Amino acid sequence: MKTIFRVLMFGVMMSAFGAASVFAQDVCKDDLDANVALYKQFTDNFDKTIDKKQIAVDSGKQYIEKYGSCADYAAQVDYIKKSVPGLETQIATVKKQEGLQARNKAFDAAVDAGNVGEIFSTGKVILAQEPDFLDVTLAIANSGFDQIEKNPTVNTYNDDVLTYSRNGIQQIEAGKKSVTEGYGVKKYSYKTDKFNDGKSSALGSLNYNIGYILYYRQGKDNPAKKKEALPYFYKSTQYNAFSKTSPLVYQAIGAWYLDEAIRIDGERQKLLAANGNKDNDETLAMVGLQKGYADRAIDAYARAYSLSKADTKNKVYSDGLYAKLKQLYAFRYDGKNNDVDGFVATVMNKPMLDPTTEVIPVKIEAAPATTTGTTTPGAAMTSDDNTSAGTSNMGTAATAKTGNGSASKANGTAATKAATAKTPAPKPAPKKKKPR
Repeated sequence: MKTIFRVLMFGVMMSAFGAASVFAQDVCKDDLDANVALYKQFTDNFDKTIDKKQIAVDSGKQYIEKYGSCADYAAQVDYIKKSVPGLETQIATVKKQEGLQARNKAFDAAVDAGNVGEIFSTGKVILAQEPDFLDVTLAIANSGFDQIEKNPTVNTYNDDVLTYSRNGIQQIEAGKKSVTEGYGVKKYSYKTDKFNDGKSSALGSLNYNIGYILYYRQGKDNPAKKKEALPYFYKSTQYNAFSKTSPLVYQAIGAWYLDEAIRIDGERQKLLAANGNKDNDETLAMVGLQKGYADRAIDAYARAYSLSKADTKNKVYSDGLYAKLKQLYAFRYDGKNNDVDGFVATVMNKPMLDPTTEVIPVKIEAAPATTTGTTTPGAAMTSDDNTSAGTSNMGTAATAKTGNGSASKANGTAATKAATAKTPAPKPAPKKKKPR
């Protein structure tokens, strides 16, 4: 019985093998019309549109699967095998390009509409795929800062603008160039008719963006942020950009120097009180340092005033800067030098000192004749607190708004009986397109 069973099973297996052989033989020998039709489907669509190329790829793969073992069709199979990978690469490349075009089209549409939310969302998609796309980085920074200017109390874009402004500076300084030489996209380009060196305008504006946010938005209750802003403000004046002639930049730097002089005076007054209201070497050294800061503040305020006085629409602002400048002069020279106008006349011809450089104290020869507060900035020397600044008209910098928060006063002196008014905010000018 076992022998008979084995014979029967062997017969079944041989029958199945024979049937498979017949099937394979039929496909290779007898299905010529189907073979020709499938091969023709491949060749007819090989060099057509992307959709047609996909048909060629699909039919080619079917041909290989069906006739891959047929010796008579080996040449056709080999040709298709070599061709399909190239076709797939072409399809993938075109589809990627179409995706990029759709992506870029959406970004351009957002720019045209001034839709900053969409500029950010579509721009971030682009940068996720192409991190070094400089023009997109710059357009995001520019459009975001535009919103910061328009909305003095809204801080939604602060962190993003800081990030993209810094990224833009790093890319430009690393040698990255604008694709269109506009350094940005359309109306959010930094190259303009007035500032036609897009690279210089971009670097000046981006540094200004950072300085402005650190000083006016994040520095309101954080002196460290104000100090961090100074190098960016300074760098913004070193390029051919709107910021080079913005009084707001120089006023902010000057206000920081003034606040430092007042802070030092507060410490000195404590030492004087502990020393019977008499100066000693330590307190005199502090006076010298105060006057060193006053020298820097005078330089900065003189630049701000020099740039602002030409704008007759903002005379109140300009007059406020001038009054502050006279206060500083009176303190610095103990009321013995009134040549403020002479200093202003030449200040723009000299390079401004980098705020990161050390402030040099003025040498104080001897203690004053009177003791308490004789050489302090004085009751009239109030802090020019601009931390509540709202917007700055980037195109006409003399129209930049600066708020005037609560002022802190230094202790009194007979030597500096100057006006007590803070620097007033400039009168707002009609809105106009920023030459950035």
